[in-house]
Order: sequence, then structure tokens, then C-alpha cells
Amino acid sequence: MAIATNLGVKPSPRATGHKRRTAAPYVDGRRPARLVAALPRATAQPCGPRPIAGSIGWLVLIAALTFLVVLGFGWATAGQDTSAVPSRTQFVQIHPGDTLWSVAHRMAPNAAPSAVVDRIRQLNSLDVDMTVYPGELLQVPSDLSGAAAAKAGAVQR
Repeated sequence: MAIATNLGVKPSPRATGHKRRTAAPYVDGRRPARLVAALPRATAQPCGPRPIAGSIGWLVLIAALTFLVVLGFGWATAGQDTSAVPSRTQFVQIHPGDTLWSVAHRMAPNAAPSAVVDRIRQLNSLDVDMTVYPGELLQVPSDLSGAAAAKAGAVQR
């Protein structure tokens, strides 16, 4: 024991018979800190523009969806013939519940209804906000033959 003291090494508590302390005191009374697993550090977002690689993927996705929507509208309207408004006209008596749009669709089913409505307004000097009333006679473009026109509501004048 004397040799251990001269060398500056303390003997173990078992060798001396002393009780073991939980932590060796420091001169200022603090205890040594325990080691704790370090948490991962949050990396700061880099300053500057974002990488383009991620943006290109979104652009391609949006372009593909737009293409599919336009293609769908094309297939939906493929069966409709949007030919010119018929030059032949007939007179039609307006019935309750009729609109210019329904009359245009009924009398010129192979033409675009919006173009036929515009032509009806021109032929009858109607403003955009004018109302048509039941019993009125309107001159309407028609591509129907005599029997089909009579069935659709054309009137002989």
C-alpha cells in the first residue's frame, strides 16, 4: 500500500475496504456529466434556388394530365359535326319551355347550336338578352327535310 501511495495511484475501494461512491466529487462540487446519445443535427436548408430535377417531374405530370383532358374533350366532341349553319330557313312556332338553344338543336341537329342561335338572332333581329314567348314565330335555319321539319315543329307560312 505504501508503494501505491508514493506513485500517486489510489487503491481500489475493494482493496481498502471503503464504500464505493457513486461519483467522484470535484473540487467545486459538480458531478461529472453523463454521456447521452447525441441527437441528429437538423441540417439547414441551403440558400439559393431549388434544384430543377424535382420541378421537371411535376411539369411533365401536369403536361400529361393536360394532354389527357384535351384528348378527352376531342373524343367527346368527335361524333358532332360542327359544320356551317344551314342556309335554308323555316319558320318555327315557339312552345312553352322552348329556348333558342333547344330550337336550334331541334331544327339543325348537325350544326353547332351556338352558331345556329347566333344566326336565329340575326334573322329575327333579337338582342342577346331578349326573351322569346310561346306562340311567337321565328325564322330558323334548318337542315331538315319537309317531313322531319314538320315533325320538329316547323310551320308552313
